[in-house]
Amino acid sequence: MYKRVINIIGKLQFIIGGSMMLPLFVAIIYKEYDSVIAFTITCALTFGLGILTTNILGKNASTEALRYTDSYFIVAFTWIMSSVLAAIPFVIQGSIPNVVDAFFEMCSGFSTTGATILTDVEALPKSMLFWRSETQWLGGMGIIVLMVALVPNLGVKAQNVASAETPGPTVTKLTSRFSDTARSLYIAYVILTIILIVLLLLGGLNLFDAVAHAFSTMATGGFGIYSDSIAHFHSYYITWVITIFMVIAGTNFNLFFTIMFDKVKTALADEELRLYGLILVVSTSLITISLLLQGGYNNAFKAITDAAFQVATLISTTGFATINFNLWPAFCKMILILLMFTGAMSSSTAGGIKIIRILSIFKMFKREVRVRLHDNIVDDVKYNGTKISGEVMMYMLSFVITFLLTLGIGTIIVSLRSDADFITDFTAVLSCISNVGPGLAQVGPIENFHFYSDFSTFVLALIMIIGRLELSTVLIMFSRYYWNRHRV
Repeated sequence: MYKRVINIIGKLQFIIGGSMMLPLFVAIIYKEYDSVIAFTITCALTFGLGILTTNILGKNASTEALRYTDSYFIVAFTWIMSSVLAAIPFVIQGSIPNVVDAFFEMCSGFSTTGATILTDVEALPKSMLFWRSETQWLGGMGIIVLMVALVPNLGVKAQNVASAETPGPTVTKLTSRFSDTARSLYIAYVILTIILIVLLLLGGLNLFDAVAHAFSTMATGGFGIYSDSIAHFHSYYITWVITIFMVIAGTNFNLFFTIMFDKVKTALADEELRLYGLILVVSTSLITISLLLQGGYNNAFKAITDAAFQVATLISTTGFATINFNLWPAFCKMILILLMFTGAMSSSTAGGIKIIRILSIFKMFKREVRVRLHDNIVDDVKYNGTKISGEVMMYMLSFVITFLLTLGIGTIIVSLRSDADFITDFTAVLSCISNVGPGLAQVGPIENFHFYSDFSTFVLALIMIIGRLELSTVLIMFSRYYWNRHRV
């Protein structure tokens, strides 16, 4: 069985190596010869490891179906391995000479967090900036899902493997074969990315800026190529286009296919989508009012624009910035912190707890109240008219509890080697586990994570991967039951 696992990991290395050809091409165009050398060496190393693992170590792999435990290992190992390999060009080229910092930056990229240790991002070569944005685009829909889309005859039950990295409680098959589903999802992802690139070009951005920001937006990643993020463009048009696409990226991608099959009413009736829209409208309205009354804003349109952008960027866990919300009233910051917890919809590119879990748990508590008041009532918890099983409800509850425990324990561990205040450490960990990017205080929207020790930086990097893989995929491997198949 181990040969099958090694073989699959080897194929994934080819995906990572192949994806580095794009920044290598960018480096050639901009005559960044240090980057050309860095990417060439890393590509050769990655392809070499791929050949070694697929044709030698993983040769003659069995055709036996993978167990779920194998799927967890493949996904967790692949994401960590991908971050390590992706960090190598930064170290070789010298943009990020510290290995731990480079690993953090790439964990932030693939997990679509957008947190950075860079104090002067504009000093990086164009090819390195492009690679940062591309890693987010790859991680947005999922590395495994991409491989399933490109290599349909993988020889495994693809849905089992993909479910270990897909955001949300469940993985929906839109077609009879999950490989076709993966391909359809990536087609939608690519089309939306291209549309956004065109709209950004119409707004005056050059091709490089448009592609880089489209990659980060659709992946809800948030890596900017300018120190002042989206504020750099001083454009309401660019701000609103990116706001709208951050909201789109935070939407369940399965709903797009529902709309394509002339089921618009069915899509609009989705309870998670309705709550998502309600949260967006209410949060934006409350922050706008607060900014006008307490935040020193005199221009209503600017207040609405800034409020809508920050609500969209945090609930979608993108992490772009147009304003330093550290200076906003406490009421606004409380709303933004709550949005960092919730995240957007399941099966989107967003992080966080996900609205479907919050909605389902709220319905469960509502049911408990009704049952206590009316002993004989039969009141099932339903989502879109379908009963949610007790097993799924328990999984959702355990996820939220695990999320909060990981947040608390992570904050304690990070603070062991941190000189920052509690708000900084707490929101830094919250930002990483929810894959948001900015936090408050010293990790606010115009700040970064450069001041953390190597120990805290490494812990935060792992927390980003744990959060992106929905906690259990990584945490389950710390259980003794995982490593002993004979335990029950």
